[in-house]
Formats: sequence, C-alpha cells, structure tokens
Amino acid sequence: MNRLRQSEAKMLEKFDLFSHLTPKQLQSLSHISINRTFEPGEIIFYEGENSSYFHLLLKGEVSVLKTSAGSGPILVHRFHAPSLIAEVATLKQIPYPASAECAAAAEILKIEREAFLKLLHEDPALSISLIASLTQKIGVLELSLKRHGAPNAMAKVAQLIRDEPDIFKHRKGIEIAQMVGITPETLSRMIKKLKTEGIIAGNGLKSFTLINLQGLENYCG
Repeated sequence: MNRLRQSEAKMLEKFDLFSHLTPKQLQSLSHISINRTFEPGEIIFYEGENSSYFHLLLKGEVSVLKTSAGSGPILVHRFHAPSLIAEVATLKQIPYPASAECAAAAEILKIEREAFLKLLHEDPALSISLIASLTQKIGVLELSLKRHGAPNAMAKVAQLIRDEPDIFKHRKGIEIAQMVGITPETLSRMIKKLKTEGIIAGNGLKSFTLINLQGLENYCG
C-alpha cells in the first residue's frame, strides 16, 4: 500500500465530494489516505469485518455481496467509480454488513477514519456532500431490501423490471439473479413466463420491452 502522492491529490478534484476543497485541503486529504489497486475477484473487505478507513472507489467496479443461506451470495449493489463504499459502517464503527469484491480492476483510496471525521468537522460543505452520498445509498438499500422481502421469485423479478428496467441491458443474467436472490435458471423461467403472458416482449434478457404495466404490477405483490 502506498501513500497518495502529491500529484495524485489532483485526481480528487473531479469528484463531487471533494470538488470544492482548496489545494491545501486536498493536500491534507492526501496525507491521511492510502492508494491501493485490486485485481478482478479480489476482496476489499469481508462481511463482519471492522474498518478504520473510508473507501473511495477511484477506478473500476465493485460488487457488494451479502451472505445468504439460500441461493448463495446476494448482489446488493454494483458500484462504479467514483463512489464511496460502505461509509455508513465506517461512520458508525460497526462490522461491514456485506462483503466488497472487485468486479473489474479497481483503484481505491483508503481514507483514515478519525482524520477524515476531523476534516468533516472543519468543513460543513464536505459534511453535506457526505450526507447526500449516504441518502442515495439508503435509497438503493431500501429497494434491495424490498425486493428480497418479496413473497416469491416472480415478485422479485417483476419489481426489478419495474424499478430498474435498464439494469437488464448492462448486467449478465447471473448478476441479475444474484441481485434478487434467485438462481439464473429461475430468472430465465420468470422472464419466459412474462413473455408468454404478453407482459413483456422481445428476444433475450437484454432486449425486452414492457408492454403491460398493469400485468407486471399484479405480480409485484
């Protein structure tokens, strides 16, 4: 692990969270940060671990996976750079509620917790930016919890189509199945059933169109 070089501190200026910081503040941030690179499949942290760092994803993609006794790990969310990861757990100093795994080669800035909290205390604008990030994450978590609490596989798939239809264009079937806690085979059956009933139309998982919203809502539960 390497300390962030002075020249690399400039990278942070393009992120909304730090865009308003002065050069002096950016340099202070670089002094309390560690820059790390990860390979695809490498674990950044495990569910149940404690952390003294905030994790800022600078480059790449990271999957957040929750342990499940049923169909294997559940994909809670996929983060794209730039994004903070699991900042709630770090703020509250509680164990990570899920694991973070690199979905692609990634670069992550690890920011020391106590030093960053001091910076937040000194900079109200930075605190507001962090609150905005937390609010967005809460919304993502609420959607995920609602889907996993659905009464059956069809309800889970229907809710995902209703709430995040574009996700099917950008995710593999196995990743989508992980997001709703079902197997890829079950996902395929549900999609086929929706097509047979005329609720969606199209070929394959990535190129379907919703044509009967009320029929979909009936399955959402």
